[in-house]
Amino acid sequence: MSFSLANWTTNWQKDGRFSKNYTSVLIEKACRLDSQLNNAYCRGTLKVIAGPHRKAGPGEGGDARWHMTLQPSANSSCWHIILDNSVTRPVKINKRELTGHGF
Repeated sequence: MSFSLANWTTNWQKDGRFSKNYTSVLIEKACRLDSQLNNAYCRGTLKVIAGPHRKAGPGEGGDARWHMTLQPSANSSCWHIILDNSVTRPVKINKRELTGHGF
């Protein structure tokens, strides 16, 4: 696999310690955990909304766990790929499904 199979938003890098190459490796590991994610990656429809980060929301809101935010396709909700505390491997995939006007 190659990081060229994913689309990267302009401001994907939320923490400068994590490069596109490193984030790509984490995405490839996450693809081993979920076939839908892997299929989106292989089709080239996977969008990287945010690389590894935590608490990136307004007023330091958001997820306090290390995670990446990915969108499998243009018509899907964004998913959080929860990472271990050392930010070396994904441990869980939170599929945030859109229902009505929110999650």
